[in-house]
Amino acid sequence: MPVGILVFYTSAYELGNLVTAFDKYQEKHLAYNMLFRMPLLERYIFKKFPPVMHQSLRELFTKKTYLSKKIINILLNGGETSLKKDYLTSYPYSLVLDPTNICNLKCPLCPTWQDINARPKGRMDIHTFRKILDEIGPYLFTINLCNWGEPFLNPDLPQMIEYAKRFNIIVGLSTNLNHLPDDAAEKTINAGVDIIVMSLDGITQGTYLKYRQGGDLQKVFANIEKLNYYKNKAGKKPLLIWQFLVNKYNETELENAKEIAKKMGLQFQPSPMRSSMGKELILPLYQRVQEMVDWFPRNPEYRKYPLDIKPGTKTNQQTCKWLWNSIVINWDGSVSPCCGIFEKKWDFINLYQKASTLHQAWNSPHYRLARKLVSAYLKKSNKLPELINKAEDEGLICRNCIKYGFLED
Repeated sequence: MPVGILVFYTSAYELGNLVTAFDKYQEKHLAYNMLFRMPLLERYIFKKFPPVMHQSLRELFTKKTYLSKKIINILLNGGETSLKKDYLTSYPYSLVLDPTNICNLKCPLCPTWQDINARPKGRMDIHTFRKILDEIGPYLFTINLCNWGEPFLNPDLPQMIEYAKRFNIIVGLSTNLNHLPDDAAEKTINAGVDIIVMSLDGITQGTYLKYRQGGDLQKVFANIEKLNYYKNKAGKKPLLIWQFLVNKYNETELENAKEIAKKMGLQFQPSPMRSSMGKELILPLYQRVQEMVDWFPRNPEYRKYPLDIKPGTKTNQQTCKWLWNSIVINWDGSVSPCCGIFEKKWDFINLYQKASTLHQAWNSPHYRLARKLVSAYLKKSNKLPELINKAEDEGLICRNCIKYGFLED
């Protein structure tokens, strides 16, 4: 049975029943075992993830744990995404989960410390994490253990990583690396984390502090050495990535930073700065850019936005992947429509308070309305005005993406 036909028929079944039937069929038919080694299938899946994840994807395919469930789910999800269905039989194949929204720095364009009342502060406990993973884990390809806080401030982080790896998931996180006890470093490496992105925007304390306010550059370098020590001791991953947000204060240090990264065995990733993160779905792009113009580097290669941006300009993002492919879960179990949502008032639903399963939450009324809204916009449907009005009535922030452009990658 060709892959396309398989995807067509899966929409008529509950995913769990299909996977069980498929697994039994595999045992009897060699041809279906060969399906999972088809280069075409692997290329289809690899294109859905950035190149930095491809080596980890190869390991996921080699290990094969839950592989049939993951592949069937991502194929079904691809079909449902193409058809822009509002009710999804598939699960998301990517998860952003915030272990904590507490942070130890005060970065100027981050709302975490600026608006402490927008979302209660706290840490997810390991029991809630396990309950979430028990349902969705078999279908996930990736989990990103960070969003609005510093993940190492949750002492359960190594246990979360270890539990996620039981489901053959690529596990990544992003950190400012100002807090890393020795035992946390060792346990995190040994738990099997695949990718650690370290935010480090300068090679002198004065430059570094321009953005990472409250941070200690030498402590960060010491913690990088610590991670390298335990990585070499274990003789395995993770991939360590130095993310350098380029701005006018640090751009002269860029070349030296590349050399330091090379000597430390890090993958260097210079990146343009985004606008104020808490306002990405709240204000028009033009207004957000005007608020951050003082950060623009002189080198246009590292400017995300043009200096002469016009009012009414939308983002370059053409569609929304979050509503169909990825789910964002906050420390308290609340579900946000995407990773750009900071204020709790925009959440869609809270797991286990208004939904008994994650899949029910994934198909909650707000999710389905949001999918209908975006689908109508992309298809230029005459139902769009009616859906915009309904989104306004329901307090759905996704209506702003129709006006300002979709959240940027």
